[in-house]
Amino acid sequence: MRPITTLIATVFAVSKLFATKIASILPLPTPTGLQNLTNLRTNLLGSVGPLFFAALKDRPSGSLNTPLTVVAAGMAKWLDIYSGVLMVRVLLSWFPNIPWDRQPLSAIRDLCDPYLNLFRNIIPPIFDTLDVSPLLAFAVLGLLGSILNSSLGSY
Repeated sequence: MRPITTLIATVFAVSKLFATKIASILPLPTPTGLQNLTNLRTNLLGSVGPLFFAALKDRPSGSLNTPLTVVAAGMAKWLDIYSGVLMVRVLLSWFPNIPWDRQPLSAIRDLCDPYLNLFRNIIPPIFDTLDVSPLLAFAVLGLLGSILNSSLGSY
């Protein structure tokens, strides 16, 4: 989670720096052009927040948009994404010649292995070769996702 947060913060910082450099090169806009830019910025910032935290279009029209429901929807989406990354990690573990020390595979390993190790300590491999701990890991992620999704309609 921390590398993703760092990456997002870095992207925002670089984009802001890039935007200020471009703004210093370009001539100043007219008052009408400045008003159009302000309206565009307001519209973009107003639409990015809900899209980043949750896809609110999937929710029923009568549901509330409280901060708790937005955070719950965002966490549910994050769990869906993490489940996909975890699925890639599990599928790639079937191939013994994968170079896990190279990017982006090392990032996938660093994201998924701490979570999988929680379950590897609980469930030992069957016949010393078949690791069934990802089944429990996916079950826990699915349970958390269903709890978050069901909590969206209850507020």
